[in-house]
Amino acid sequence: MGDVKGVFLGHDHLNDFCGNLNGIWFCYGGGFGYHAYGRPHWPRRARVIYTQLKKGQRSWMGVESIQTWKLLDDENLSKIDEQVLWRDSDNDSYQSVHL
Repeated sequence: MGDVKGVFLGHDHLNDFCGNLNGIWFCYGGGFGYHAYGRPHWPRRARVIYTQLKKGQRSWMGVESIQTWKLLDDENLSKIDEQVLWRDSDNDSYQSVHL
């Protein structure tokens, strides 16, 4: 139907990538545990999913954009791998988001 834009999966050990298959983004969450897997000195990470919604007068009117990035568990909580996965092509006001 074309209404699914992204699927977000828990984790696959050290894999934390996003890939597009037939117009749908599949994104792994990133490895953030310290006890079962990982590599020495490999910063643990967690994926953030940010959805910007259109606002009507009295309710939300749909999705404007879907973005994702990962936060590392380091001294600065570094933000890495920012991506815009989808945005409404009819929305010209989206220009305020810069990656």
